[in-house]
Amino acid sequence: MRAQVDDAAFLEQDARAAEKSGDVVRAYLLYSQAAALSPKNQRVWGKSLALRTQAVTKAKVVPTGEAGALEESEGLDVVTDADVIQARQANPPPTLHLNPGRRRFDLRGDSKSIAQQVLGDFGIEAIFDQDYQPVAGLRFRMENVNAVEALEALQAATASILVPVSERLALVARDTTQKRQELEHTIAVTVPLPHPVTTQAAQELARAVQQLMEIQKFGIDTARNLIFIRDRASKVGPALALFQQLLAHRAEVELEVEYLEITDTSTLDVGLKLPTSLNVTAMAKMVNAVPLPNSLAGLLKFGLGHTFFGLGIADISAFAKFSESSARTLIKTQMRSSEGQPVTFHVGDKYPVITAGYYGRTQPGDKLFRPPPTFQFEDLGVVIKITPRVHSATELSMDVEGEFKVLTGQAQNGIPVIANRKFNATTRLQAGELAVVSGLVKRSESRVISGIAGVSTLPVVGVALRSNTKSKESGETLFVIRPRILGMPSADVVMRTVWTGSETRPRLPL
Repeated sequence: MRAQVDDAAFLEQDARAAEKSGDVVRAYLLYSQAAALSPKNQRVWGKSLALRTQAVTKAKVVPTGEAGALEESEGLDVVTDADVIQARQANPPPTLHLNPGRRRFDLRGDSKSIAQQVLGDFGIEAIFDQDYQPVAGLRFRMENVNAVEALEALQAATASILVPVSERLALVARDTTQKRQELEHTIAVTVPLPHPVTTQAAQELARAVQQLMEIQKFGIDTARNLIFIRDRASKVGPALALFQQLLAHRAEVELEVEYLEITDTSTLDVGLKLPTSLNVTAMAKMVNAVPLPNSLAGLLKFGLGHTFFGLGIADISAFAKFSESSARTLIKTQMRSSEGQPVTFHVGDKYPVITAGYYGRTQPGDKLFRPPPTFQFEDLGVVIKITPRVHSATELSMDVEGEFKVLTGQAQNGIPVIANRKFNATTRLQAGELAVVSGLVKRSESRVISGIAGVSTLPVVGVALRSNTKSKESGETLFVIRPRILGMPSADVVMRTVWTGSETRPRLPL
């Protein structure tokens, strides 16, 4: 054991000499060997980490998994098995173990000495990057601050970044884009998606977070219901917190729907049916001596001598008929939907309507293939579509779309004609209140008279000497909707503030 420590000391001396001479690759290799022989020597580990990027760049070797070797991806990437395995490896980046308590600072000097004093006051040893150039003439003054507040202010005042090497060792480097890419830890995490979240909603949220935080890789695995995030630690943490807040469960709404249809029909038919045409038949003189057949019993005979005629008289009937029908239909159902998700309610049938068919001529005995007709189903009856939107724990609004389709009994080229009535409405109400939609109302009345021209239109006598038919039909459809809010709406969920830093200087986890 003593020999290993001595060998590590000799390797450290050779590494320092190589570093002074400018041989970065040799210095990095020697520091790494010394760190392997002396694992508890944090100073050697820090030097090895500080020279690693420069040595790799000069040797033109890019290790797998480094942030500098990753290409910028456009859009959402496909999550591979290697990505999932990498994310499941429990190798989180180190974090600093800072001494508790609050401090007061009033320091003057260059950025290097100030950083050493502030970090040392919280029990952290500072090592500096090879290219770090201290800034002179600074004053650092703060009152009653904890460790996180002091280190955040230190990085901003000295334009530096602190990269944790171990619990008690931090690497200090200039805050530039290049140094952040070289020294900042790259991490990969996976987050399971809750089952109520659809794939489309998850993709939209992922795309929004990726564009907002400029995440390098943000993928979705729909088969395993996972999302994958990989980038620098300063971006992954805020992006993960933001995505989890956006995935908060939406409030659910229970809809109690009652469908009521009322139909009344009445018909009145009263009057006297008179003939509107008469037949005159010429008959011979000898007919008086011969009995008339039964088919000519309705003839009125007139004339003398050689002129003898028969006038046909039809049967006269008096009638008075009245019919009335009434129907009531009540359908009640309960539906449940999430906020912003439409729910559909259909009462009726699906009627097939032919859209295409073969109607060409065929000769007897032909064995030609006749393709079957194509058709589509139309929803007859009532179709209701409700989209709830929750505003608070006691108030919501609903977008209601209603459609009523029935067959008219007519057809065009063999295709039935469908009558359609449709309405759209938006209402806002308290949870538990009733929303009554009564827009489908039908009223029809018809009157038909028939009789002898001139006689049927007389003021008093004409009413008795004609046929009078009067029909009335009325119908009304009512929708009664009672919504109830289940769960906490998104507006009442307490959101956590995520501190990200500036766009050029994102906040590094310590």
